[in-house]
Amino acid sequence: MKNLALAWLASSAAFAVAFVGWMVPWATPPAGVHVLHWADHLRLFLIVLAAALACQFVYGGLVYFVLTRTGLWRIWTVAAAYLIPVLIIHHYGIDSPGEARAIITWIAFACLVAGVSWLFARKEARASADLL
Repeated sequence: MKNLALAWLASSAAFAVAFVGWMVPWATPPAGVHVLHWADHLRLFLIVLAAALACQFVYGGLVYFVLTRTGLWRIWTVAAAYLIPVLIIHHYGIDSPGEARAIITWIAFACLVAGVSWLFARKEARASADLL
């Protein structure tokens, strides 16, 4: 259970750091004037971290439960579980070229979260598979 909690926290933190790291240059004005204070970056990080923790608790828990119970806890199936929703949103919900280019970033975020989740929860998945 400790590895699963660590995977939950680490994947959420990795997403929050990557997302804030992506949004800071994206939100900087073209003139190079940095209008956000460091406290704004911290607040953005905490908001994103809270949202990532909630999503990972629900969706990550569901992915973990289903894939370990079926014996499919592999890096490729975990990556597919995180990429399929992004690709569905890309197919049905994007209507402009700018949004289509932004999907590349979301695919990278999904791969990051899937990789970190798989890496930290591997031992936990093996232990639960041995119990079946």
